[in-house]
Amino acid sequence: MSVIILLRHAHSAANDSGLLTGQLPGISLSKKGFAQANQLVERIGKGHIDRLHISPIERCQLTIDPWLRSKYSSTLESFRVDDSLTEIDFGDWSGRKLSSLRREKMWSFVQNRPSQVTFPNGESFRAAQRRAFEGVERIANARGSKVNLVLSHSDTIKLIVSKYLGMKLDSFQQLQINPASFTILNVTKGGTSLITINNMGALKDLL
Repeated sequence: MSVIILLRHAHSAANDSGLLTGQLPGISLSKKGFAQANQLVERIGKGHIDRLHISPIERCQLTIDPWLRSKYSSTLESFRVDDSLTEIDFGDWSGRKLSSLRREKMWSFVQNRPSQVTFPNGESFRAAQRRAFEGVERIANARGSKVNLVLSHSDTIKLIVSKYLGMKLDSFQQLQINPASFTILNVTKGGTSLITINNMGALKDLL
């Protein structure tokens, strides 16, 4: 059995400004996000995770930095940056205002028929789900895998969870994953169970 704790990065500056940033570099956390990152020191705590896997996007590193600098990280067995956990490549939509994107004809497909969407000069939802799910499967099936903290992004986490739960891709937008929230899966050879989703509590109360 492997426990997968999916953590969305803390509130970002792009969340404040209503931008769809995707894989664009240089996007920091907001004031609220830095506060959430500091709160995660106690929410993650000590001795609850064995391995840490994070998206290469800067806002994920900024989210976990306070915990890594704390005394609680001393029991961590390994830390890995994993490209499979990155945000969706939104292509030409990256860096645009969500208020503008909502007027695009493709917006309704993004929300209601994501299985049919490939972003212009970017990634499809199907491809993003495949690489993220395969990445988490490698983590879950790794030798000696125990409790893994997987730090990623809202859509990426929703795609992972929907795949494990057997949901249709066109339904994944029904899930909600807020900044700095925990979603926990128990992954076994016999199947996967959802322990909690979009939870703002502390791991000591959830595991």
